[in-house]
Amino acid sequence: MSDRKVVLKMVMSLDGFVTSPDGTHEWMFEWFGGDSGEWNRRALEEAGVHAMGRRSYEIMGPHWAASEGPIASAMNEKPKAVFSRTLEKAEWGPAEIFGGDLTAAIADLKARDDEGTVLVHGGPGFAQSLTRLGLVDEYQLTTVPIAIGAGRSPFAELGEHLKLDVVEEERFRSGALAQILVPKR
Repeated sequence: MSDRKVVLKMVMSLDGFVTSPDGTHEWMFEWFGGDSGEWNRRALEEAGVHAMGRRSYEIMGPHWAASEGPIASAMNEKPKAVFSRTLEKAEWGPAEIFGGDLTAAIADLKARDDEGTVLVHGGPGFAQSLTRLGLVDEYQLTTVPIAIGAGRSPFAELGEHLKLDVVEEERFRSGALAQILVPKR
């Protein structure tokens, strides 16, 4: 079995939400800058496959396909694993659609001899499922200094407390705090 990690990378508000109640997340972009770019590029360089749910795939695909630069290249060229029971065709590729058991699909991705992490992007629903099933090996969370009052959290509906160890952190000039955390085992 490969030692490939599943890394969940998300930007969160100070009060723990990754989207507003209506699913939007434009509030987070003002905290991205030059110093946080290196943090993000490093995760993308370490990725062997980008994993995401259908909605994130459909939002990210047109954006990155029409973009240029090192981040766009990393997003466009690396394979995508799309988790959906309804998506039948994946235009933004290379992509593979997984529609069955999430635990088995993640085990399949981890067991492959491919290089790099399984880098999870996107929505709180997909993140909740991975977290609830104990499938995340590492969380890369960037907390931005804004409270939005309500929204969707990747940690909603946990069956029990999720205890994490902080293994690395970096504060950016914008005030955002990036942390790498791993579940206590």
